[in-house]
Amino acid sequence: MLAYTKFEVLRTVHNIRYLVFIVLMPVVFELTWGKQGLGVTAAMAVYAATGAGLMGSGSAIAEDRNTGWLRQLRVTPLSNEAWLIGKIVQGVLTVIPGVLAVSVIGALTAHADRWPMLVAVTVAGSLPFVLIGVFAGMLFKGKTAIVALMITFFALMFIGGVIGGETLWSLAPTHSLTTLGIAALNSQPIGVEPVVNLGAWTVAAAVAVLLRWRRA
Repeated sequence: MLAYTKFEVLRTVHNIRYLVFIVLMPVVFELTWGKQGLGVTAAMAVYAATGAGLMGSGSAIAEDRNTGWLRQLRVTPLSNEAWLIGKIVQGVLTVIPGVLAVSVIGALTAHADRWPMLVAVTVAGSLPFVLIGVFAGMLFKGKTAIVALMITFFALMFIGGVIGGETLWSLAPTHSLTTLGIAALNSQPIGVEPVVNLGAWTVAAAVAVLLRWRRA
């Protein structure tokens, strides 16, 4: 499983779409607006985490289903359980580069001295997005999955207030993760409500993944 996960992570980080959309864009946004405050740094870290979480495994699963690669994997010693765990681990690992890049830039431009805490909180809080991405990859194939994931990404960005400047739904996981990121950067206590909300999203997404996986 470790070898398979390593292969998939390297495959993802060599994807130009991943590098531009998930790593470069939030870094550019941070360089442009980061001096406005630590809230921008936290928001851009959430941008990177959400995008990588959704696309890291989700798009790869959809592509593999479309090309028939998953059927070929079933004749290898890799078990279905190991494959699923590997895809989830892959999704979390692919979150790290973008979040780390934004956080380091934030430390340099916005004096985000507690940027390691931002990285830790954001990567840990990316799990529901990874699971949603895995579910979408299992549900859709090829370009249909990419479109669904992009719509989900921008919807979560807007309703959670990550972009647009106004939170439309306080229960959006992106809003909760941004709140935790801001608290981490400002040395504030971690609130119970955003943690519980992210936990609820994680459980709901995990149940959806398991149900879809058993039907596949």
